Amino acid sequence: MNKHAYSLCVTAALAMTGAAHAQSSVTLYGVVDLSLAKVSGQDLRLSGASPLTNGTSRFGLRGTEDLGRGMKASFNFEAQINPETGAAGDPYFGRAANMTLSGGFGSVLLGRTLTPGFRAVGAWELTGAANYNPVSSQFSYVGVNSRNNSQISYTTPSFGGVTATIAHILKANTPDGRSKSEFNLIYRAGPLAASMAYNKLSGGDANHMLGAAYDFGVAKVAASYHDATGADRGKGFTLGAMVPAGPVSLIFDVARDTENKDTDMLLEARYPLSKRTFAYAAHSRNGKGKAPVDVNATMLGLRHNF
Repeated sequence: MNKHAYSLCVTAALAMTGAAHAQSSVTLYGVVDLSLAKVSGQDLRLSGASPLTNGTSRFGLRGTEDLGRGMKASFNFEAQINPETGAAGDPYFGRAANMTLSGGFGSVLLGRTLTPGFRAVGAWELTGAANYNPVSSQFSYVGVNSRNNSQISYTTPSFGGVTATIAHILKANTPDGRSKSEFNLIYRAGPLAASMAYNKLSGGDANHMLGAAYDFGVAKVAASYHDATGADRGKGFTLGAMVPAGPVSLIFDVARDTENKDTDMLLEARYPLSKRTFAYAAHSRNGKGKAPVDVNATMLGLRHNF
């Protein structure tokens, strides 16, 4: 092979290597959130833990490979961190550990991830599912936690702003040997976001939720109905509004459990310091319900996304 031909081969090989690298990517991301918090009956403290912060501090890795023909393979690992001490969550990647195959058909995800119910509530919930939001403190996410282990889920492509997710956990993957199924339907278009969600354990227990938010420009309002009696979280409704006041966003939200005569409330103000950092002040009230006393918490915090 002459020198010129050898040079062309090397150039082509380098170009192909560059193209291969261009088809794959890994991203590091995360959140750091700390607050000064005063809970009724307790002294003022620095807090880096839920529910006394807007978000949970964490870092994660996302990776994607372009498989061609419109298909992609991806993964996500996410770990919780307490910025007060540097302690990691247990298990280490307890927030996410999964892989996904996606394409024109939608996406199939396997592993630990957010539940369809969480994503349905997050579509319209005014705080963006902040740790102290009253929807979760009152009803959880359609009666259950925000994440599932061993989840097998399929999400459709968007059809005019509508997506659906169906998820299942096999009974061999649950501690009590009861399989679990979940479903959501989400609509997002223009000023309207709406969703419904349903989950059921084998044996009969079921929960469901309907919710929506509409942005009128001068204010964004949200309302929802919850029946989480299958998870012993009660039945009731939520109402809320978010009003912009210059750069500040003011949020008032209330969640009422009509069965247990319990009301949770939140008042929050956010001030953006940049596109990725904001300061917040919040006061939450967790109504007594079945507990002996109300719990009130006041927080002044700072959140940075990276």
